Amino acid sequence: MAGRAVGLLMAALIAGIAVYAFRPRPLPEYPATETNPGRLRINGLAAVGDRLVAVGESGHILISDDKAQSWHDAEVTGTAEHARIEATLTQVAGIGGDQALAVGHDGVVLRSTDGGRDWQTVRFTEESSDPLFGLCAAGAGTVYAVGSFGAFLVSQDQGKDFAPVPVDLPDGPHLNGIACAADGRMMVAAEMAQVMRTADGGKTWEAVQLPYNGSLYGVVRTPGGRWIAYGMLGHVFRTDDFGNSWTEIDTGVEASLFGGLLLADGRVVLIGQGATVLVSSDGGTSFHAAQSGGREAYVALLELAPGRLLLGGEKGISQFNLDRPLAALVTGQ
Repeated sequence: MAGRAVGLLMAALIAGIAVYAFRPRPLPEYPATETNPGRLRINGLAAVGDRLVAVGESGHILISDDKAQSWHDAEVTGTAEHARIEATLTQVAGIGGDQALAVGHDGVVLRSTDGGRDWQTVRFTEESSDPLFGLCAAGAGTVYAVGSFGAFLVSQDQGKDFAPVPVDLPDGPHLNGIACAADGRMMVAAEMAQVMRTADGGKTWEAVQLPYNGSLYGVVRTPGGRWIAYGMLGHVFRTDDFGNSWTEIDTGVEASLFGGLLLADGRVVLIGQGATVLVSSDGGTSFHAAQSGGREAYVALLELAPGRLLLGGEKGISQFNLDRPLAALVTGQ
């Protein structure tokens, strides 16, 4: 009799659990999915309005609306002409207002018109995996993109469409970075220590050879009209006459330098292999190492606040305080 009572009690309990488990109830509200930026290689960083945008491997675009405290994936879609491309992205830039562009492998160009939240594929090259490396908004809706094997593209409609521009450089070198100035002057950093320069907003271009044999990866322009080119094995050059003559700067490091930025206070920062962060407080006349000797390679940087940098590289996104260089903090952990 007791066994039967226990059996009936268990049956009732199981029935009650089943009723509870399968009865209709409202779905719980989950927070927006956050992506750990430390798990992605980040190649490009930009501020688009108040939003931060990071691009990297496998077509990932991450955005942050809380000053890099958390990150989540942006929406990336195709268009009627182009399917969504998941190629590695190499660079991102705001081009005015809420508009931004990102470029990468397969000659891909992505465009956003809402501050980086949503992106559409507007260009890619199916027959080639050659990447684009650099972006520059020259004003009046003109945007330049440069890349491997002399790829040089121009858009006259804020990135809606791009057309190739002939490049008069021998052997079709990789064009690794481009810098624009408000006065119409631009410089492109290339392989074999070459730069291309224009003084008329891109109507005519001229090739210039630097006193050096290695690749250049980028150019930074200072307010005083100085241009600083950087590249392999710590090589840095400056010119005060728009490339007619160049002076090499002894950086004290042999790490290749992949990114550069002019800060709001006039300092110039260069980053690269070996967790290298070089700083100049005299407009590029000299540089000192705020950090070097690590294992990570930095390739992208952005100023978050005075002296506070956002860095992108092999291990994702990190923050770096130039006034406390030993306190480099990895976000998303």
